Amino acid sequence: MVKPARFTSEEILDAAAQAVHTHWRSATVAHVTALLGAPSGSIYHRFASRDALFASAWVRAVGRFHAQFDDIREISDPVEAIVETGMLIPTFCRANPVDARMLTVYRHRDLVAAPPAGLEDVLPDLNAPVGGLIAHLAERRYGQVSRRSLEVTALAARDTPLGMVRTLLGEPIPIWLDNPIRAAIRAVAELDLPH
Repeated sequence: MVKPARFTSEEILDAAAQAVHTHWRSATVAHVTALLGAPSGSIYHRFASRDALFASAWVRAVGRFHAQFDDIREISDPVEAIVETGMLIPTFCRANPVDARMLTVYRHRDLVAAPPAGLEDVLPDLNAPVGGLIAHLAERRYGQVSRRSLEVTALAARDTPLGMVRTLLGEPIPIWLDNPIRAAIRAVAELDLPH
């Protein structure tokens, strides 16, 4: 008879994310096992390596962030849609500080270049929802999907708000920051396309 698993994969990923929240890139499997009260074998039975464990927690955090995108497509005004897309960043990071810190551990392109075991098929298209939403917003705002319209839309909806909260990820993000973040996003979104 097979012995039932003591911890689910989700519980292990929760502990990995919590270890990252406390130790950031210095988090180890030992930190995870200490949080779980489990032997390292419990981890390595599910995840082939330290990188596979922490990258899986990162992938899960990315998916949780992407899950917010559906409502944006319902906003009729294109500038407002860009503003609200950008505001997902501080809103998500404030509500989910553990996942927010987890998102800072890896860069997508680095993981794609050297994927941990078990994530080879997941990583290449992981950020497709972001690319799709940026393209959708660019077409609505500028009437075209071009290199420049994508760059300006990404600057407004992603880079501006992320830059304004980056140093706070994983920590409390003050509510008062929302107004300057919103104003900065709107200022970029209202610009005409530069030549």
